[in-house]
Amino acid sequence: MKEWISKLAVASGPSGSETHVRDILAELIQPFADEWHVDVLGNLIAFKKGIANTGKTVTLSANMDEPGIMALHVEANGFVRIVPIGDISVAGLIGERVRFVNRVWGVVGVEAGKSLKDVTFADLFVDIGAESKADAESLIPVGTAGVIDRGSFELGEFRLAGKALSSRVGCAVLVDVLRKLEAYPHDLQIVFSVQKEPGSRGIKPAAFQSEADFALTVGSAKAGDTPKAERSNLVLGKGPAIKIMDRGIIVPPFIKDMLMETAEQHQLPYQLEVSADQASDAGAILLSRDGIPVGAVSVPVRYLSTPSQVVDLRDVEHASRLVLETLRRYHTT
Repeated sequence: MKEWISKLAVASGPSGSETHVRDILAELIQPFADEWHVDVLGNLIAFKKGIANTGKTVTLSANMDEPGIMALHVEANGFVRIVPIGDISVAGLIGERVRFVNRVWGVVGVEAGKSLKDVTFADLFVDIGAESKADAESLIPVGTAGVIDRGSFELGEFRLAGKALSSRVGCAVLVDVLRKLEAYPHDLQIVFSVQKEPGSRGIKPAAFQSEADFALTVGSAKAGDTPKAERSNLVLGKGPAIKIMDRGIIVPPFIKDMLMETAEQHQLPYQLEVSADQASDAGAILLSRDGIPVGAVSVPVRYLSTPSQVVDLRDVEHASRLVLETLRRYHTT
């Protein structure tokens, strides 16, 4: 999956403008899905018909979007003021190369004389090379979204670094599961959701229309294995994390137990995730309709909310295997 993740990480997909990522994913799933479509919000929804006509639907989901910036207004000298889309570090933006969704380049600057510890988004601007307000407005209309533009690169034997890995690893896992899943008794729906960063907006209508009997989300969680890291028990290379709780959900215990038992049965390494300061699409799925039983598998990621996130490809591979074997286990329950 390294090739898929690298390709997806380079793609531009700020919340609400995920077209580039969606086009790549549509191409990847084409050989393995019976059909797919894009809904009103922009979610990419793939479908694989069950062979046993059980009347049950299983939904898998991962979000496509990433934090970004949006043009707020243009100064008289052509500099573009910006606001954040989702959780993005102010300090981490300074000096970064950004690319807007209309493919215009820019460099993020900060007002002179500002102490780094006091910098807010109000102090940032983007230099797009314009020499006047009119010139800048013709290139970047107000409301144009963008992201930090960075490629991915290998970090040691098993690790990959790059932007947006916290979302794109989940997408790669779902493509891999769809590729490897042979004849399956239940109808399978795979949702690559939009606008997770501003509050799980894309998954809500997708989950509502799915009428799923069971669901799994694949995402990421903050690793805590760096010097003086914030409290977290997750370590890169020790397996995917089975979610117990995050800011939006307490996972139903029987689903958490099923994931743990599946991992142990197939000798897959795993960790347990309690993320009090993070949220996932799982909470929105759980509260859809009269409640959809949902579990979540997370890939540990270092340096969340930065443009150089790090994942361990062994964790990604084991996450794919855990999801696949859980689907098979659900078939027999």
